[in-house]
Amino acid sequence: MYQDTNIDADSVIMNTRAKFVLKQHSGAAVGLTVITGNHLSVLGKWFKSVTNEDKDKLDPERKLDRDVVVDEDVWIGSHVTLLNGVHIGRGAEIGSGSVVRHNIPPYSVVVGNPAKVVGFKFTPEEIIEHEKALYPEEDRLPIELLEKNYEKYFLKRLKEIKAWTRL
Repeated sequence: MYQDTNIDADSVIMNTRAKFVLKQHSGAAVGLTVITGNHLSVLGKWFKSVTNEDKDKLDPERKLDRDVVVDEDVWIGSHVTLLNGVHIGRGAEIGSGSVVRHNIPPYSVVVGNPAKVVGFKFTPEEIIEHEKALYPEEDRLPIELLEKNYEKYFLKRLKEIKAWTRL
């Protein structure tokens, strides 16, 4: 956990062979669950008897256990589950009760199970202004990435998002 972060009560972080990283100025409400690993099925063994040593031998590239990374300025609502290998982009907002199974783009708003992008906190131009106030130039996200994400995850999916959220 970096500076100015918080994880509220009743949270569970399950990490045996991978890490959970919560970067600065981010926080989570009550009931966060983070799972960095997964079970391994081994012929002739009960799944509960498979050890980390077995995993190290049979899964050396650690595809089953992967870091969960939450970038800066992220708000995670109550009772959210983050599954192994997800990367939550800077400035994102994760709605209460969401189950995050895939990477989340910067500044997006996601809800549901599985979590889906339903919007963005700011337009790409507003994100540029926001980042100018908070980050040194070399750490700012490029406008090209922001515009690509906005188009891909929001503008091209407006009909789907409206139907899914019943708006």
